[in-house]
Amino acid sequence: MTATTTEAAAEQAVEKKATPPDPAYLAAVLRQRLAMKARLDAAAELFETVNTRAEYLLDQQYKASKSTKAEVTLGGDDDAKFGTVTRVGGEAEAEVTDRDAFAAWVRDTYPEHWNFRIVPARTEVVVDQTFTAAVLAAVDAADAPAYADPESGEIHEVPGVRIVPKRRRYWRWLFTRTSKRQPLDGRALAAEAVEAGRLDLDCAIEAPAPLALDATVAEASQ
Repeated sequence: MTATTTEAAAEQAVEKKATPPDPAYLAAVLRQRLAMKARLDAAAELFETVNTRAEYLLDQQYKASKSTKAEVTLGGDDDAKFGTVTRVGGEAEAEVTDRDAFAAWVRDTYPEHWNFRIVPARTEVVVDQTFTAAVLAAVDAADAPAYADPESGEIHEVPGVRIVPKRRRYWRWLFTRTSKRQPLDGRALAAEAVEAGRLDLDCAIEAPAPLALDATVAEASQ
């Protein structure tokens, strides 16, 4: 193949126009996509409302009975379980949040664990790190900014220290898995119940009595 023939073939490839899609099919796909987005947005908004209400009720149940787990059932005659929800506790630990206040307390109460060092242009206060760790461990154990002197037994209120949340508590939702007795997993069971009209996902379930949460949300929106 000569150079001229190769150039001509390349020009033809560039000039060849793309085939447009079928107009009716394109319109149908665009229509479906945007309609699905509208439904997803509405579902997301409803889910936020229902999820907030569900966690509020679970928190109330936990406060009343210390219950940390609940089964999620389909209701009806068989009342099949299709999921579980479990409370996962948050994490928190003691920290020195005001170093000046904490250092002043150590200086006045436990001077053997307090010192200072002079560096060029400034004086730096030093608190023994082993003692600091012991105080923070005691605060963690007491769940309050308090330190009990191991020798005298005197309880000190420790300034400049507080328990800082590291991870917020949350509720973990899980669908059931398939088993010999139940070939459908939780997602499939839920979809089947929705299709059969046993579950209504178009609106939030009305509470049998006014919820304090709903009143709070209503006030915030005014």
